[in-house]
Amino acid sequence: MKRLLLAAPLVLLVGLLAVLGWYNFHKKTDYAPAELVGKPLPTRQLTDLHDGSLASLPAIARASGKPVLVNVFASWCTPCLAEHPYLMDLKAKGVIIIGIDHKDTPINGLSFIEKHGNPYARILSDEDGQMGLDLGISGVPETFIVGADGVVIDKITGPIVPETVPAVYKAVSEGTKLP
Repeated sequence: MKRLLLAAPLVLLVGLLAVLGWYNFHKKTDYAPAELVGKPLPTRQLTDLHDGSLASLPAIARASGKPVLVNVFASWCTPCLAEHPYLMDLKAKGVIIIGIDHKDTPINGLSFIEKHGNPYARILSDEDGQMGLDLGISGVPETFIVGADGVVIDKITGPIVPETVPAVYKAVSEGTKLP
């Protein structure tokens, strides 16, 4: 009986470790917050990188009259550079893309665009990162599919890659979520 009582804590510990181990291998591995989906874009005023004027992201999105992509990027971001040619492809197909240069200096943002090409209809500066907080991004790049009414339809966390370009094109063209 004494041996049984001495073994009970060991059995409980093994049971607890088994439950925690099972949870660790079965939990969701990606964290992609999408609280803004179904809500209007934040109205914070940002500076246009080209002319220095203040602009509202929802006003720019609504002015297009059709769904747009809002792409948050930075010149220092390697995945942003990898994604860039696919944004150029989407632009060539007629997709309107609004760029937000996140936590970057305007000079570096413009240099990046001059060096690699400009897929954006407008580029806004988010030098202090406050619009990134408003959008709820967890890093760069992140892209939002936004309806003609300025409401976020879907969010893409991470870079757009060759395999996702057709689905992104279809979703933004139809103003729907990604499959």
